[in-house]
Amino acid sequence: MFFGVKQPGLPFRRRTTAARWLVPVVAMLICVSAIPILAAPKNILLLIADDYGVDSSALYNTTNTGAQLPPTPNIASLASNGVVFTRAYANPVCSPTRACLLTGQFGFRTGVGDVVDSGPSLGTNLFSLPRMFATNAALNYNVMQFGKWHLASGPNSPRNVGGWTNFSGSIPGAVVNYTNWTKVINGTQFLNYTNYATLDVMQDATNWIGSRGTNPWFAWVAFNAPHTPLHLPPTNLCPHYANLSGTAGDIAAHPANYFDAMVEAEDTCIGKIMSWVNLTNTHVIFLGDNGTANNVIQPPFTNTRAKDSLYEGGTHVPLVIAGPSVFAPNRTNATPANMVDLYSTILEMAGINAALTIPTTNVIDGQSLLSVLQTNNLTQPRWSYSELFGTNYSASVSGRALRNLQYKFIAFTSGTQEFYDLNSDPYEKTNLLATAMNATQSGNFNALTLKLGDYQTALGKPVINSFGKTNTQFFVNVQRNLTNSYGLWRASALDGLNFSPLTNALVVTNDASSMTLTDTNAAGAQNFYRVQAQ
Repeated sequence: MFFGVKQPGLPFRRRTTAARWLVPVVAMLICVSAIPILAAPKNILLLIADDYGVDSSALYNTTNTGAQLPPTPNIASLASNGVVFTRAYANPVCSPTRACLLTGQFGFRTGVGDVVDSGPSLGTNLFSLPRMFATNAALNYNVMQFGKWHLASGPNSPRNVGGWTNFSGSIPGAVVNYTNWTKVINGTQFLNYTNYATLDVMQDATNWIGSRGTNPWFAWVAFNAPHTPLHLPPTNLCPHYANLSGTAGDIAAHPANYFDAMVEAEDTCIGKIMSWVNLTNTHVIFLGDNGTANNVIQPPFTNTRAKDSLYEGGTHVPLVIAGPSVFAPNRTNATPANMVDLYSTILEMAGINAALTIPTTNVIDGQSLLSVLQTNNLTQPRWSYSELFGTNYSASVSGRALRNLQYKFIAFTSGTQEFYDLNSDPYEKTNLLATAMNATQSGNFNALTLKLGDYQTALGKPVINSFGKTNTQFFVNVQRNLTNSYGLWRASALDGLNFSPLTNALVVTNDASSMTLTDTNAAGAQNFYRVQAQ
């Protein structure tokens, strides 16, 4: 009989028959694939589209659903030379996703769970990507961010908060006008800047890339597009939409047309950047930072489950990676991935050993995707996690979502829970918790419930005083924590799909310092137990 405690979080187990402790198992895997031996450091190009979910991409959403999608030949070309991740997830709004990319940590650690205009800004003492490159200066990388920042206020915040010694772009979540906005270059503001914002990001990036010479570089290129305000871009960037009038009335009446025009303009600019890039020596990562806005989301997704929601329309985003580490390009991969994984991926691409650079007290939540690119194999357990919290969202909207290869669990702050089989129900129409679930569904629900406990820091690990077995009763005595309650889980085999909560477990409060949880029917040759703080 094994026994374990669950934080939600960090399990460890004891074999009661042999009376010996096993080594604690940390429920967080730092990248385990070997750092590739490269002939020379490779360039890294990160391309971010704003408010661009899978519904808006022809790589993911087929036209037989009634969706009308803009032409994106340059993104399609990138996909044909790389890997399209079909199970990639971000957070429902942009600041939390950008914080994940920059720090390798989820919002429950950084405090960024909402747009920074409404919630806390990113802290200043984090091991951001540019700081990691600076610490590994011997690699001789040049690094720079272009475009949207939106992780703290102030023209110097990209440097002071993010660690970017070189920055050119915009600070807030959206430009007021794409042809009349405030540009910031290394802390200096240029008011009423009239160069079209999408084009400006491209021009700055290509000028910089073209001047790097033989030095390796990492460029973070964050377009504002296709985020609002909707508008008609310069028609040479979106020729398929040149017949649009661009009037306020037409934009209000046909917002999707202008969103699509902005996407085509962005794709045109991506093509210009890619003309300066050689995929034999440059890793290229393209992603969307969150789902599409509700007024332009494409069918079969619905406008009630778009950006600002934990549903697929708010969190399921494009992710394409191409470059020298890609084995067998022009393929898809179903590995569950999250934008937080790109922190570790970028560092490994650059040959930076995060474990030797970051103190062991600093948790990295992401797992590098490089081994997936190199082998096309899913070599380690993975989950996709999204979160939304902050004063901007009600308890019925905020919460956490976690998926494995097939199933997705959403736990709203209000206490409401939803559970979906995304293989048979990709648009989350049937909450399985409202049905009679079979054993496989129940096992996956319990496994995701337990695993979700790893994605929080509010609940401490239960402290076990003692445990034992008498006849058919198993008991465990736990230190009381007045802010937590505890549940007892049991399995007949040490497998995540076998654990289930004991709803009839006997819970007795002994005194102010301890309580006892008892399985009154601990029959069978062996059982495994976990205590979960909740």
